[in-house]
Amino acid sequence: VRQMAISETQKFGHVTYFFNGNRSGQFDEDLEDYVEVPSDRVPFEQRPWMKAAEITDKVVAAILRRRNKYGFIRLNYANGDMVGHTGIFPAVRIAVETVDLCLGRVMKAVEAAGGILVTTADHGNSDDMYEREKKTGAVALDPRTGQPKPKTAHSLNPVPCYIYDPAGRARLRLSAQKDLGISSLAATCLKLLGYEPPADY
Repeated sequence: VRQMAISETQKFGHVTYFFNGNRSGQFDEDLEDYVEVPSDRVPFEQRPWMKAAEITDKVVAAILRRRNKYGFIRLNYANGDMVGHTGIFPAVRIAVETVDLCLGRVMKAVEAAGGILVTTADHGNSDDMYEREKKTGAVALDPRTGQPKPKTAHSLNPVPCYIYDPAGRARLRLSAQKDLGISSLAATCLKLLGYEPPADY
């Protein structure tokens, strides 16, 4: 199965190096295309949309190409993570809305191509924008400004995973194993591609 890995510079290693088990370089150049979209060199809050539209343009074009050469495309939108670290709520809102619009475009392309879309994240960030008081759980206020104190670290909230299969092609039985997480998605994707994953997946 030929595959495409695409992200902007900020998260390019997440769809290449980290995805390949901390291995630099491609396993097989004949089966893998790596597409890096150069990130802007400005503070994230100044361009919270980042390169999501450019990534989406390339992915949608690859999905809808008349002779689609990719059986598997992996992409990473960096917005929720990188803009989330700024703690600037209006910018984070734009970042999340940008990804929402772009995912909508990808979903339409996947539907038109009769494909399946798996969507998840490796951690939360933009989902939890304010520090909380440990005793009460109330939003903590900055003693200097009296305003809610921004939280700039990754959240510890559970991260959802969605499988979008508009054509109903997948005949996937979810594992009965407990406490599975993001590392189990490799097995899920292999099954969706029609392969049987190794037992330790």
